[in-house]
Amino acid sequence: MKKMILAFAMLLAGTGVPRLFAQTGNPVTFEVTNIPSEQGKVLLTTQNGEYYGIVDVTVPTTTIQLEGIPNGEYTVYVFHDANNNFTLDRDGEDIPVEYCATQQIEVTDARKTFQIKLENIRERMNH
Repeated sequence: MKKMILAFAMLLAGTGVPRLFAQTGNPVTFEVTNIPSEQGKVLLTTQNGEYYGIVDVTVPTTTIQLEGIPNGEYTVYVFHDANNNFTLDRDGEDIPVEYCATQQIEVTDARKTFQIKLENIRERMNH
């Protein structure tokens, strides 16, 4: 899990924000739930960083719509960037301190909407 989250942060950092609005085609919608506060941003990307989105958080559930994702299987990484530093913050043991999630999806003509619930990884590891 740590490696996947680290890979997400690295991919997001390497892709840059300008491509966010350059995508075209049929939209795929992600409803991100369990956002712990109404501040910061939610960042989402696919495993190769080709598709990604960023939204400001104003409610505990937000929607990110990405254009141009062809049908296929993807790993999606998402996290709540509460302090707007575009980095998944971690504690001294390299465990994420911001809510995050990883999810496998399959985009088809019939399935273009997905729900992703963010988790508190530190809390889950302590149980």
